Amino acid sequence: MPLAEILLLVMAGLAGGFLAGMLGVGGGIVFVPVIQYVLEINGINNDVVPYTLSNSLVIVFAVGISGTYKQLKLRNTHLPSAFTTGISAVFSSLILTYLIYHFNLNNPKVFNWIFAAILIITVLRMLFAKKEAYIADTEYNLPHPRKFIPAGLFAGVVTSLSGLGGGVVMVPYFNKILKLPIKFATGLSLSVIPIIAFPLLLFYGMKVPSEFVNKDYQSGYLIWPDILPVIGGAVIASGLGVKFAQTLHSKTIATIFIVFLILTLIKVLLF
Repeated sequence: MPLAEILLLVMAGLAGGFLAGMLGVGGGIVFVPVIQYVLEINGINNDVVPYTLSNSLVIVFAVGISGTYKQLKLRNTHLPSAFTTGISAVFSSLILTYLIYHFNLNNPKVFNWIFAAILIITVLRMLFAKKEAYIADTEYNLPHPRKFIPAGLFAGVVTSLSGLGGGVVMVPYFNKILKLPIKFATGLSLSVIPIIAFPLLLFYGMKVPSEFVNKDYQSGYLIWPDILPVIGGAVIASGLGVKFAQTLHSKTIATIFIVFLILTLIKVLLF
């Protein structure tokens, strides 16, 4: 692989990892276009969706593990709540992933429009309830774990359709519905992401693609030579993103998150 391409992948990892650590999302808005570029230059036409989803998820998994470690040290997450959310997400994501694969529903345009609709609803919800977003970091009661189940089910659907990790719906749900501070919501979301991603990685890792990018260095759909540089950059930057978020006011983080959702929506609709 040319050095310039390796550096590009590492830089993409740094950007996506920092974003993930700061906002509690998977960073897929950066990772997905990079993976699609790799597939395009390698002439992959038929398996674009499973390649994109699986390789985005393995990067998101690594980012989530790294970011969760930092959030635990800051006491900005709660593992029982994360586990409940994650298991619920695994349930819905595996069912939907099986249906997509079994019925060959690999249509990127359909996925984009479904995901765009989800984003529009989320953006409107955050904009019209904006004043509720800035709950003080000390003013909250942690809900019963069962309250996190709907967030998990929805996040699993989003992850299966987009490969973005589910943070785009979990953070607003934790913040708006469960009334958790935005910093805690982003930390909790980041802790859920590895739980969601891992079973899907196993699923795609055991499948045999109809087209190969690098047959000698693939595990199912996972293209290790292309994603390892991204993972390296992402793991390094995710911790920096977590630390940076702690220096920001909750209002600033909420505003940045809304901008992030809008940019994601533009990317889904136009590119």
